[in-house]
Amino acid sequence: MNGLIREISHTPVMVDEVLDWLVTAPDGWYVDGTVGTGGHIAAILSRLSPEGSVLGVDLDAGSLAVAREHLAADLSRVVLRQGSYAQAALFLQELTVRECQGVLLDLGLSSFSLEASGRGFSFQSDEPLDMRFDPTHGRPLHQVLLHLTPQTLADILARYGEERQARAIARAIHNEAAAGCLTTSGALAKTVRTVAKGPLADRSLARVFQALRIFINDELNVLQTALERLNSMLESGRRVVIISYHSLEDRLVKRFFVRESKDCLCPAHLPQCICGHTASFKVLTRRPVTPSSEERALNPRSRSAKLRVAERL
Repeated sequence: MNGLIREISHTPVMVDEVLDWLVTAPDGWYVDGTVGTGGHIAAILSRLSPEGSVLGVDLDAGSLAVAREHLAADLSRVVLRQGSYAQAALFLQELTVRECQGVLLDLGLSSFSLEASGRGFSFQSDEPLDMRFDPTHGRPLHQVLLHLTPQTLADILARYGEERQARAIARAIHNEAAAGCLTTSGALAKTVRTVAKGPLADRSLARVFQALRIFINDELNVLQTALERLNSMLESGRRVVIISYHSLEDRLVKRFFVRESKDCLCPAHLPQCICGHTASFKVLTRRPVTPSSEERALNPRSRSAKLRVAERL
């Protein structure tokens, strides 16, 4: 594993922007709910005083192992926990930290998942078709596909991947899975290419792999749960920074921030408020922050990143 760890390199996205928005109290506790290989944590630590600390959370034990080695010189100020970022509040409680001073969620796939997990996240490799962030829970994707109807598959591809050829691709996937021929990412890619052809085939492949990954890990529900728990985690005046990479995630984050920045959620036609809702956040980024042209050129994975920030009232 040590040799593999040294080979894995990851360039964290929008580091300067993250630090400028996130770190407002150098002595505080910060949460990185999507550790990956530890790039953002290392950057956050560079802005903190010796009394500042970071809780890092990730579902993938392998990814945490990489991060632990990358952060070896600073582990006295870092606590790493395996789990969902939706559990971050619980981990803070276990550390007897009542409220933290900042939360970062970088929702992109880590370099470890793409390059070294061996679980079929990329259509450019041929690995077991698993796609679970935590392979100790649930069933791998190739087993789940055996129990999905073509209509259910098409709904998944359309909803989570916004794929226009969802029905035709779903039928092809269903037939290959039923025949026992769909156990690797390479086989899935080959099956999708029987429907999605030509110069835009890779875009369909990316959307299909994205949709199935979101589905098998229940990513949007996990994100919604995590958003609802932010209120209880953050100290007043402190910030949450979220980097998303596709429209579904970004839409969820935007809607949550807009909703929680309002004192009333009642329909406009009601003469007075009956919902009792009060604002808990102030939106600091009316439009999402995106990577500079220089960063996009140096790090192509950053191209679709959108960063949004809100401050706890």
